[in-house]
Amino acid sequence: MTVERRKDTRLELRIPILLFGAECEKPVRSETLNISKNGFYCATREPFVPGDRLRCLLSISAPCGPMDSELYLDAEIEVMRVLVDTSGFGLGCRIGEYHIVNQQTVQEPIKELMRA
Repeated sequence: MTVERRKDTRLELRIPILLFGAECEKPVRSETLNISKNGFYCATREPFVPGDRLRCLLSISAPCGPMDSELYLDAEIEVMRVLVDTSGFGLGCRIGEYHIVNQQTVQEPIKELMRA
């Protein structure tokens, strides 16, 4: 029997995400596999270690019309857990400080990465 360690319920939800780290030349593109109010789990091909502090950008809206502005969660995160497997690295991340930014705030190259 597995004992659940998490306080918060996780929702299986795939959300596009960009990770920015001090050691990364360019943002690492991924998507969440599940998410809660305090964190998320995602998979990458880039190695990170527990304790790494990163910045992430999550797409949090689905525009309905041409005048709608897409919103992003711009957050500081901490890598809490790393699972290594044949396809890469699974990251359990805790969300720290964050704020909401709109489409106009996000630089053009980052918007293109989120759409691709």
